[in-house]
Amino acid sequence: MDLHAENGTVIPDTLWTARLLLRPLTPANDAAIVGALADWNVVKWLTAVPWPYDLNDAAYFRTVIAADPNHPHWGIDNGTGLIGVISVKPDLGYWLTALHHSKGIMTEAAKAVINAAFKAGLQQITSGHIPGNAPSSAILQKLGFHDTKIVSRHHRPSSKNIVVQRMILTHATHDRLRNAAQ
Repeated sequence: MDLHAENGTVIPDTLWTARLLLRPLTPANDAAIVGALADWNVVKWLTAVPWPYDLNDAAYFRTVIAADPNHPHWGIDNGTGLIGVISVKPDLGYWLTALHHSKGIMTEAAKAVINAAFKAGLQQITSGHIPGNAPSSAILQKLGFHDTKIVSRHHRPSSKNIVVQRMILTHATHDRLRNAAQ
């Protein structure tokens, strides 16, 4: 099995949950990525995605950004094909097709990625959300992330600077919340 490794830590490139397969992206996923990121209601909450998004962007993302072993990415597959992407290191980042919002899918995928990252030795995970994105804020809070600071970031889709609420989850907080839920 191919593994992502950094500083001796190992994160599997394939993860399973009750409903999902988190797996490496393939060339066959490029069209699904373009289709999902053609939706402004998805893209407006992402800071680094070009707009409009095309097949060249998807191929670059898959072969350069998502292929970097120091920044693992997984395609989210619910059995019908690719419905989103999630990554960790340096940040927990994610997107999901609008059709699959509000079904608990991203929380389920994020739990699997966070568990694998902490099992591999990470001590903290950072993330963030654009204020106004209440669903993403709720997911992060449910996972145990807490606010750290507000920063200004370039929003590539709109070519403007925006504010982003930064958040953090420590391994200790994650363990405490997981033990309390048992």
